[in-house]
Amino acid sequence: MAAIFWRGAAMPRIMSGMSIREMMANMWGAVKRSANRVSSVATAPFRRPAGRDPLNMSVVFRGVQILQTAVSGLPVRQLRHGMAVEPARIVERPDPDTWRADFISETVMGLALNGNAFWLRLKGVDGSTIGLRNLPPALVSVSDARGDIANPDKRYWYMGREYTSNDIIHLRFLKVPGRLRGMGPIEAAREEIEGAIDARDYKSRYFSEGTHPTGIISTAKPLNDEVAEKVKESFKRNVDDVKVLTGDLKYTQLALSPKDMQFLETQQFDTTQIARLLGIPASLMLAAVEGSNLTYSNIEQEWIQFADFTLEAYAQPIELALGEVLPRGTSVELDWDSMRRSDTKTKAETYQILIACNVLTVDEARAMEGRPPLPAAPTPQPSNDLEETE
Repeated sequence: MAAIFWRGAAMPRIMSGMSIREMMANMWGAVKRSANRVSSVATAPFRRPAGRDPLNMSVVFRGVQILQTAVSGLPVRQLRHGMAVEPARIVERPDPDTWRADFISETVMGLALNGNAFWLRLKGVDGSTIGLRNLPPALVSVSDARGDIANPDKRYWYMGREYTSNDIIHLRFLKVPGRLRGMGPIEAAREEIEGAIDARDYKSRYFSEGTHPTGIISTAKPLNDEVAEKVKESFKRNVDDVKVLTGDLKYTQLALSPKDMQFLETQQFDTTQIARLLGIPASLMLAAVEGSNLTYSNIEQEWIQFADFTLEAYAQPIELALGEVLPRGTSVELDWDSMRRSDTKTKAETYQILIACNVLTVDEARAMEGRPPLPAAPTPQPSNDLEETE
């Protein structure tokens, strides 16, 4: 039977009487030699054990959904030498098969969960990039063909095919020196998140599996094992029925409320911790922070910090990557004005000040709001009153 799995030169050696132990030794030696030829700087994607998906936690799901919605809903502007121009087709719809909002949402999800996003260039017959496609970060491996981590020649492996930097645009969330892949917040704090998952699962098992005693039947008189077993079976026989205790038997309930077991405090702490990890204001996560005093000014400042220090970390790689597929001198920006101004009144006052200082014209302000220019005022006609009088 062993000869079926060998080909070529190995066949005569098997037929000549090679033992199974010798065959296994030769196979193991070939495996070790192949492993030694693998680049030492190859970086495989992080793989989380099945059943431990952080998105199964409501607070993580809510946090990532907030990041996706905030970034994918921002208007995209194309600039040439600092001046706004009509966006190119690839900026309006990077992936021809999906909407731009969905494309950016998938990118944000990859950066948050995996710390990486990989855009495959869709090329035309002339070799130019006509579209982009998101690849699942968990299925992409990165290696260095040069062996110099400071100046790598990256190779990407996806579904059994090798790609170069000319084929794939690699977006990284946190750039760590010496690593080919980026690091995301969920991956960086996976032990803390798994601890929160463990606490959630323990709470579920505590109330569902019944591994803890629900009560104690006690008496002042000594009982032998046979009598104690009969009392227990009689008490368990009809769970929903009325219980009658004879003699001086006494039943003490041991059930604890979630508040007594500090489950609520643990859940609140985990929510605050994950909100801090993702850089999302507690008010958006619907989490109460002890000692906080939310006012109009505080909420406005929270939104500004959220845009500058959290959303910018996701938007900047997207802006730079989209600029890679545009002609030289052209860049892409995500419009943050709506995120940095808390209400319509503040936005209108800002436009009024900019127009008064001759920084913007009325039509430019209207264009930023997606409105057409004002119609031209009619030219005044000369009066004919004098001719009619004559």
